[in-house]
Amino acid sequence: MPGDGSMPPPPPPPPMPGAKRPGFMPKAPGFGAAQQFALSGPRPKKKLKALHWDKVDQPTTTVWATRGLTSEEKEEKYQELARKGVLEEVEKLFLAKEIKAIGKKSGKKDDKKQIISRDLMHNFQISMAKFSSYGVEDIVRMIIHCDTKILDDPVTMEFLQKNDFCDIPDNTAKLMAPYSKDWTGPNASESKREQDPNELTREDQIYLLTAYELHHYWKSRMRALALTRTYETEYDEISNKLLEISRVSESLRDSSSLISVLGLILDIGNFMNDANKQASGFKLSTLSRLGMLKDDRNESTFADVVERIVRNQYSGWEGFTDEIGGVITAQKINVEQLQTDAKKYIDNIKNVQMSLDSGNLSDPTKFHPEDKVAIVVQRNMKEARRKAEQMQVFLEDMQKSYDDIMAFYGEDPTDDSARRDFFAKLANFVQEWKKSKEKNTTLEEQHRRNEISMRRKQAQTANPLSPNALSSDSDAPKSPASTGAMDDLLQKLRAAKPEARDQRDRRRRARLKDRHQVRVASGQKIPEIGVNMEDGGEGAEGEDEKSKLLSPASETAESEASSTVGPAAGAVGTAEADIADRAAAMLEGLQSGTGLNKDGSLSVRRRRESADTERQRRRNRRNQATSAKSEDGGILSPTAIPEEGDSIVDQEGEESRDPTTPVTVVHPPSPEQKGRDLPTPPPEEG
Repeated sequence: MPGDGSMPPPPPPPPMPGAKRPGFMPKAPGFGAAQQFALSGPRPKKKLKALHWDKVDQPTTTVWATRGLTSEEKEEKYQELARKGVLEEVEKLFLAKEIKAIGKKSGKKDDKKQIISRDLMHNFQISMAKFSSYGVEDIVRMIIHCDTKILDDPVTMEFLQKNDFCDIPDNTAKLMAPYSKDWTGPNASESKREQDPNELTREDQIYLLTAYELHHYWKSRMRALALTRTYETEYDEISNKLLEISRVSESLRDSSSLISVLGLILDIGNFMNDANKQASGFKLSTLSRLGMLKDDRNESTFADVVERIVRNQYSGWEGFTDEIGGVITAQKINVEQLQTDAKKYIDNIKNVQMSLDSGNLSDPTKFHPEDKVAIVVQRNMKEARRKAEQMQVFLEDMQKSYDDIMAFYGEDPTDDSARRDFFAKLANFVQEWKKSKEKNTTLEEQHRRNEISMRRKQAQTANPLSPNALSSDSDAPKSPASTGAMDDLLQKLRAAKPEARDQRDRRRRARLKDRHQVRVASGQKIPEIGVNMEDGGEGAEGEDEKSKLLSPASETAESEASSTVGPAAGAVGTAEADIADRAAAMLEGLQSGTGLNKDGSLSVRRRRESADTERQRRRNRRNQATSAKSEDGGILSPTAIPEEGDSIVDQEGEESRDPTTPVTVVHPPSPEQKGRDLPTPPPEEG
């Protein structure tokens, strides 16, 4: 209670996060809708950047009708956003920066006076942003002195030529009059201004010292200065297009191939049409209908047929697509707009020259004392006039050639639609002709391949194993069936047949020689093969003594070498011979049409022939050995020779024996040799 000396009660605690704030709700009911909307939410602590709306006038009939929340609902929504930290984040991200004038207090407002419109000031700041660091006097001096920084900047030059600079509103002229100076009057440089221009904003001062004070020749001045920077580039662009139109028009007139092709189309069309539909000529719009007429099988069009006829029958006419190829680029040029641009270029140079001769730019005394427009413009006008005269010649030539070529092909030069689409019709015809050529060549190549494939299949059906059927046309690409592994094998066998057979016979003879030529006479040493060897050394010593009476060392060495080398060579030769026999049998069967002979097997017949040959060779070798030993008085021992009637099965078994096992043939002593005493073995010890 007051006066009792007690302490005042403490202030209430701050509200918990998420609790309702008393400031979110309107304090009194009955406010308007706009006022309720303004008071229904929290406000940021500092000024934020504004989000500009395009407001909906009737929200009740739009999607925004569902957003018609009450004040309590809006307050709850903002509380939720504040609880989640959304509002705090927005305040940090979109905080508006305070603009402070340098050297002045922040609370002092800028009291500069603005006369020009807000839109013009906004455009001023955008277009002159490049010169924002320059002062007002520097910018005005560069504009008056025709500085290259201003003239070479297309954005600034375009802005200074706007109607806001050339045509000054009456209200703006009235407000700027006290701050201006009349440079057309006498002693203009000594006259004083009624009010200080520094009272105006930066943009107003630039506008005052340039466009307003020089308004009596500002438009002519800026037009002449712009001409000095654009007349060369515009001349190159426009003149190139004019020359292109003239060149293409002349190519259309000189192309005899195109005229011949059009005549062929007319002749074929009259042949197809009835008597009452005959024509002596057609317009270029007819060319677009050639691709709409199709044949009975709905595969080719009339344009395809004409292209095929020209390519096969009149090949000299095919070059018309190259002769008139310029129509493809010329169709992109708007001839009417090109004529307008050329005339505008010529007229602009003439107007500037007239301004210099007798217009606003003819009296330098009415200029600003420091204005150098006359000097800058005059130094370029001589070349500009020459280009304007040349442009006039190009324009007249183009108009004449274009009108003549349109009339030459039956088009109306006075029809705007015909003038606009003339080159486009021919360009489409050239492009469709190229498509038809590509289509026809693809179909013809496919037909040629199909015919070659059919001929090959017919040849294979008539005689599948004949060389003609197996060989393919050298000009035609090989089909997948003719490029298989079987064909490659047959070709390799044909190429290697003679040499492979000779090598096979030589290997067979060498194998039989190594296998059967080793003979052991009676009384010779039997080669140790591991079965007649004893562990002790006595038997070996006894055998060494007996070996002195056996055949010579040369024969024994030959036998040992044969038994060592023969098995390895025989194993390889047998495998190669089997493969070679099968390949040769298959090749001869393909060539003769049958794989079997009268005996039932080619391999059996060959084995018989080789067996007979080997028997004869062994007889000859035996006779030679017998005669040689008889002359030397040596021991004659017959050799076991198979007779002529030996079974083929025995021969095959002999050949199939393991080639790695040494072959040893043992014969008993011959009873016919009685004149020679044989060594008597020592008596056995009891």
